[in-house]
Amino acid sequence: MEITLYLVRHGKTVFNAVGRLQGWSDSPLMPEGREAALVLGNSLRREAVFDAAFASSSPRALETARLVLQAAGQAGLQITTLEALREYCFGGFEGEKTQTVYEMAAAHQGGADVETWLNRYRHGTHNILAESVSALDPLKLAETERQFVGRLQKGMAQLVESVPEGGNVLLVSHGMAITALLKSIDPTAVLYRSVKNATVLKLHFNGAKWRILSENIQYS
Repeated sequence: MEITLYLVRHGKTVFNAVGRLQGWSDSPLMPEGREAALVLGNSLRREAVFDAAFASSSPRALETARLVLQAAGQAGLQITTLEALREYCFGGFEGEKTQTVYEMAAAHQGGADVETWLNRYRHGTHNILAESVSALDPLKLAETERQFVGRLQKGMAQLVESVPEGGNVLLVSHGMAITALLKSIDPTAVLYRSVKNATVLKLHFNGAKWRILSENIQYS
């Protein structure tokens, strides 16, 4: 059994546009986010016919998947939602300004200026943003990197089990989730930085392990 996975980040949302964190929280797609999903679907129409489609259970991911399939000429294909493939949980920092949380993390990790901290985060060997957010979350709900990656890997196992015949599979997920999945396959493949909204990465599963096919990754 082999799978070619088309891994897509959801379209641009209101919170993306105003620079606020959205992990398990949600905000609607911007008009440009909807349009970008349709454009992506139209381009995928020329490349593949999907045998199965999945999205995280977050509304922004599900709507993006519907738009992609609509433009790809496969609006009738059922979309299976997987809660385990939701975005990172920011706990009590959900909806907070992204810059504010970056400043908080920089202060928590030695007081470096934000640009210096961001460079260290992007090029680091582990997720120091999750490290600080999980430590400082007043609600004690934010995930550690280990919890986050473990959940995502469980979701990918559920996806594989759902397509025993393999084939071309669409999956719409989220920025940090996609980064974590790619790093779990190849730690050197990407930076700790979200890929661009409504872009696609191709992965291959040979029945035993995943391999990243895409190169020249576009970051947001």
